[in-house]
Amino acid sequence: MILFAGDPHGSFDHLYPFLQAHKDIALVILGDLQLTTPEPLEKLAQLADLWFIHGNHDSKTTAAFESLWGTEWKHRNLHGQVQNIQGKRIAGLGGVFRGQIWMPPNKPMFFDPIHYCQYCSQERIWRGGVPLRHRTSIFPSDIEALETQQADILICHEAPKPHPSGFAVINQLAEKMGVQQIYHGHHHENFDYAGSKHHYQIINVGFRSLCDEAGRYLYVGVDNRAL
Repeated sequence: MILFAGDPHGSFDHLYPFLQAHKDIALVILGDLQLTTPEPLEKLAQLADLWFIHGNHDSKTTAAFESLWGTEWKHRNLHGQVQNIQGKRIAGLGGVFRGQIWMPPNKPMFFDPIHYCQYCSQERIWRGGVPLRHRTSIFPSDIEALETQQADILICHEAPKPHPSGFAVINQLAEKMGVQQIYHGHHHENFDYAGSKHHYQIINVGFRSLCDEAGRYLYVGVDNRAL
């Protein structure tokens, strides 16, 4: 069984009842883990085969970044690759579009991180590369790395169209890869794609929500943090 988890934003308690009730689960988190330590990943991995992509909040602090990229957990980040998980080829596109790099459908400002660093002032260089914030920005090179591969499922943090804040470039990537489903996070409201005319299924797994591999919601979270 493959389960897809929407943005946890540092809290994973809602996942444990489902992981404890079933065996042989692969858990795929769709970004914005927002960790301060990798300890939650270690706990989840005791109950499931754990995978994830990063979201925009995963480079907001050094601690959040280090929890994913500064440990062995970086090998469980599906960004930019296709992995066979329980018989499904799952491709990952982590991060978000940002205007300083690329805001489709506009032309990109930079093709890849090396290109960015060539034009970036030295005081903005972080640990020999792009600034911390842009470690979760999508470059055209990220799309190019995936579009020649084939997959059954594309997971991403950003939304495709027809989401009001979605990007057609993600639909184009899905079509090139021949996917049957797109699962995405980032938007917390569990947008309903029932009227979509695409030949693949699109599922928005919202804030602290959980879906199965048929796109059925097992748990729907409500983001009331601002209330």
